[in-house]
Order: sequence, then C-alpha cells, then structure tokens
Amino acid sequence: MKKLLFLSGCLVTLLSACNKEDSVDVNQDKIYCDYELFYNENEDKTHAVARFRFGGPTGTILELTDSTGANVRYNEDLLTYNSWYRGHHKEFAGRVEGGTFTYTNTEGTVFINEVPLGEVIAFPDDFDTIQKSIAETLVWEGSVLNENQHVGLFVGSWSWGDDALFVQTTDGASDIVMGVSQKDDLELGTSTVYMDRSTALDIAEGTSEGGRIRYRYRCENAVVTVVE
Repeated sequence: MKKLLFLSGCLVTLLSACNKEDSVDVNQDKIYCDYELFYNENEDKTHAVARFRFGGPTGTILELTDSTGANVRYNEDLLTYNSWYRGHHKEFAGRVEGGTFTYTNTEGTVFINEVPLGEVIAFPDDFDTIQKSIAETLVWEGSVLNENQHVGLFVGSWSWGDDALFVQTTDGASDIVMGVSQKDDLELGTSTVYMDRSTALDIAEGTSEGGRIRYRYRCENAVVTVVE
C-alpha cells in the first residue's frame, strides 16, 4: 500500500508539472528565475536547468516558447522545456563546471548570470550502517562549508514516509548530525543514502522578482543497513 501511495504521489507531481503557462502571457518584470547546474556522480552527467515562475519562487511555472522570441541557454546550448524538471533542461556527459545562463524574455531583454564554482563531497569509506536508537555524526570527505553553501543528506526507500532528511548550513562545518527523532520513520534493513553539496547565490541580473543560481554536486550514493 505504501508503494502504491508513493507511485500515486509521483504521478500527481508529474501531472502538476504540466500545469504551466506561456511566459508571453505574464508581465515580464514579474518572472522569477532559478538556474541550476547539477552534477550527479552516480550517472556521470551534468544537468543544466533553468526554471521560470510568475510572481516568485512558488508562483506559476512558465515555459519559454520559440514563437515569442523568449529562450534560455547554458553557454551556447539552447535549453528546451522538460516537464520532469519543471523547467528548461539539457544534459551533458561528465562533470561540467562554471559557465553562464543567458535568458532572453519576450521583449528582447537579456539577462546573463554566471554559475558559482562548486565543491566535491563524498561519503567516508566506512559508512555502511545507520543506528536508529542513537544520534550519529557523519563526517564527509571534502572541504568544510563556505559561505552560501549547504549539505543535504537524504535517507530513502521505496516506501512512502520511511525516509529522513538532514541539512547542514553552518559555515566551517565538516559533518552532519543525524538525530534520533529524524531517524524515527526509517525502516530497518537496506536503504539508499543521497548527499548533495550546493553553492547558491542571488542572481546578478534579473527582473524585480529576482532569483537564484546554484551549482549542486551529488556524490556516489551509499547503500547502508538501518538497525535499531
């Protein structure tokens, strides 16, 4: 039953991603811009994603259409709308860093924003078990957090609700604490653990609504055993 609920939730998310408007139908100065360069070590691919919303970060999803003259590029590559990503997307082989997103609106105004440099992260070699009954500290492999960076750690399974999320945002941190209460919903047995390191900044060029630009690095997932 939990797996059915999970699949139903995925379907709802995918269908809601289709509820979008053409950017030509809204005030061009009210478009919020969100840019991301995301490297996933598990597949050795980099994803360039540009998302546009009307009125702010939670507003209506917008699509840029060729017929209106609006478009967005990562470096010289045109990004096309992808419902799964709820934005304009293109994937690249290997790890790609730096570069710029260039967004042209329906009025011909051009906004250029440079992707911040990111940093790598990895699980320690001996990370293979999570104990629910005690708080644990995971010390990652990689440099300490700098300003505008954070690390997210997600423990997941195919069962709806049997997961846990931990976030570290402190400058200079090199570890993340997994508290007992946050691990309460984890099921015993095998789980996959995901870890992302992000560097995010406000955009330099944009509309009055502003926006964000980030580089996100996901290290190779860890498969662990959850015990009591």
